[in-house]
Amino acid sequence: MDFLFVNIALAAPLLASGLIAMLGPTRGERSSSIGVGALAASTLSALLSLYQAVQNEPIILTFSLLLPKPLHYTVLIDRLAAVMMVLITGVSLVIHVYSQRYMQSDQGYVRFFSLLSLLTFVLLGLVTSGNLFWLFLCWHMVTWLLVLLLSFNGASPAARMAGRTTLRVLGLGDAALLGGILLIYAKFGTLDLAELFRAIQTSPAPALWAETLFEMNSVTAITLVILIAIITKSAQFPFHVWLPGTIEAPTPVSAMLHAGIVNAGGFLVNRLAPLYGVAPMSLHVMVLIGGLTALIGATTMLTQPSIKRTLVYSTMGQMGYMIMECGLGAFALAVFHLCAHGLFKATLFLNSGANIQTARSEFKLPEHEPVENPARFSLIIWATGLGITLVLPLVILLVAHGLVQVPLFEAQGTLIFLFFAWVTSAQAIFSLYRLKAVASWKVSLTMVVTLTLIVLTYLWAGEAFTHFLYPDTEQVAAYFQTASWPPGLFDAVISFAAILIITVWILLYSRAHGMPFMIPDWMTALQTRAYVAFLNGLYIEDLLRACGSRGCRMKIRSHHCTSAEETS
Repeated sequence: MDFLFVNIALAAPLLASGLIAMLGPTRGERSSSIGVGALAASTLSALLSLYQAVQNEPIILTFSLLLPKPLHYTVLIDRLAAVMMVLITGVSLVIHVYSQRYMQSDQGYVRFFSLLSLLTFVLLGLVTSGNLFWLFLCWHMVTWLLVLLLSFNGASPAARMAGRTTLRVLGLGDAALLGGILLIYAKFGTLDLAELFRAIQTSPAPALWAETLFEMNSVTAITLVILIAIITKSAQFPFHVWLPGTIEAPTPVSAMLHAGIVNAGGFLVNRLAPLYGVAPMSLHVMVLIGGLTALIGATTMLTQPSIKRTLVYSTMGQMGYMIMECGLGAFALAVFHLCAHGLFKATLFLNSGANIQTARSEFKLPEHEPVENPARFSLIIWATGLGITLVLPLVILLVAHGLVQVPLFEAQGTLIFLFFAWVTSAQAIFSLYRLKAVASWKVSLTMVVTLTLIVLTYLWAGEAFTHFLYPDTEQVAAYFQTASWPPGLFDAVISFAAILIITVWILLYSRAHGMPFMIPDWMTALQTRAYVAFLNGLYIEDLLRACGSRGCRMKIRSHHCTSAEETS
């Protein structure tokens, strides 16, 4: 029965892709129903596979395919793979149904549905692969399929440029992943994930480049190389440059990308968690990269005038959070985050596409009504926001420590929960503060409820979801211990977060009361320059285009010189 569920879940999208390509010329737009039916069957099978993986042992199927043993195709469906299967098939089913009307009258209608079903199959192959060779094959195929879908509108120069940029950036990550896999095989002699994890647990990691200046633990070197693939696919700074170009693709492609493909980096970290769980340097690098990406992505998002670019940089910031969670050892929390973000962001992109289409077809200027009672400063809202972003997270965590047994005082678990409680709730409450035109007690109550919900959700995700994905509590504790920071750095991060939030609330208070002496002129000028810089994506995309144009000019100049020499 397990074999049947797995085969239907994996084979249905592939079969649909082939049938759509074959029958499309005769059935036309009616061929999309093949993809919808196949994804419905795949989603149901994925749900049944999840049930089987939870109730029984992980499902492992091996196919020799007349290949050498290291290249045997292995299907591994544990709880992590089953959760990802449900996410991918569910989101893809919704996108297939949405695309039936959205892509109507498009010349590439049949090709689009064939590619979309094929992409779903490849993503399923990626998350269920129990062999690193086949995992890499699916990983690389995702890159090419993404490039084809981004360049779907071949008449658009921007779409072609986005496809080239994506191929260059993700190609670099794919090469890094291949290099990491070759290092794994050279040091451990296997590409099978189960055998690899057993080898890591039973034998110490051999040294790499022994007796040289660059000697280091082989696992650390391998995880750092693979980290390049992770940060490129998950759009971490500065490798996020391919992500803004995705708005040139049809809206369903953007939804699929932001709900599924960009999550591949977080999935790969979790799939290789036993490997990263013994590489503290790699985890610390992930924290730094993820934190920087989260700050840049969230700040840039706030300055964008385009709704799709706003969503793009929102995804960048959320992926930064996800990688940061992995770097802190909270692997299960990262999976919960990417599932919640995938469902949320797919909905936002599909809604944005529908609204943009409506705005183009039914253009109407909004009618602005005069505001009789302009918003005024409210001390109760300001005090509530300041107090609960600093005090309430700690109170809730200390109370909940006795209810759900969260190990707050072991392995720096406090850092994970307090940081995300502070930063996430501060983002929400700074937004609610702008509603000061509403009755004060309503806004204050909304702040309290919002913060409580956020903190309790993180607590549940950190405890219940961790136990669901990683039932071995000793393994989870070891991950947190490996990811722990030096005590001084730990205290510095907590202090900096608290000082930053207090400073923002003081600036809000001084601005509302017209106290310019608390905001010096140089800070106002710096704020303006920073706003313009983030509005332009820190000019990274412009720099990339300039380098590309210069490369083209140099190539043309070299071609002209060669032609002149041949003529002479």
